[in-house]
Amino acid sequence: MRMIIAIFFSGALLILTGDAGARSTYSVSVSRHANVPEPNEEQVRKILERASKMLQKNSVDNSDADVACDVIFILNGPVRTFGTVGTSPNIVDEQHRDAVHKVNSDVTGVDFHVKIVEEIKFCRPGLNGLFNGCAFPIEFHSIIVVPPSEDFPDHLLWAHEFGHLTGLGHRHSKCALMTSCDVAGLASTTRVRVNKQECGCLRGGLGHCPLPAAVSCQPAASCE
Repeated sequence: MRMIIAIFFSGALLILTGDAGARSTYSVSVSRHANVPEPNEEQVRKILERASKMLQKNSVDNSDADVACDVIFILNGPVRTFGTVGTSPNIVDEQHRDAVHKVNSDVTGVDFHVKIVEEIKFCRPGLNGLFNGCAFPIEFHSIIVVPPSEDFPDHLLWAHEFGHLTGLGHRHSKCALMTSCDVAGLASTTRVRVNKQECGCLRGGLGHCPLPAAVSCQPAASCE
């Protein structure tokens, strides 16, 4: 089973304009390693669209524990390529991780970057295994993810990792976007939960919220 790691550190504050109910729109660049099969723009746009709709929920049946969060992700430009065919498409150490995070750092008009690699074998010291995503350290405004697949909820993975960029940590809930366990477990959830505080972070932007202590996976029996 693929596993996901909650990774977060301090980041820059993005200033919101307009009233508290205004929509927050984030521009996203997406690039993939040259050795990774290319996801086409339609596939990437669908992931971003599904992530946006999942957060917005199109529902008036909200409570502080489960709100519709008006956030939208928009692809900026084409799906780019980095690296060369002769280089490894895997993240194996800190140096390789940081080099991939720095890709597309000079693209203007982008709030954050998504980098697609073959495997993530390292994200931060002291943790072992294979990971679906890595947002550490968040000052790069970048998330590294594994290739999209039809049998995995990539829109939840991308939204989850973006949550870390805003300063969100994990919580123990089988229905929460910021679950402490694998987001694949959310695939059968009718309505993925984002609480009022989490929505404030997601709408506030990168580094908007204070960073909680790291939380490891603890399977929860409820959606609280």
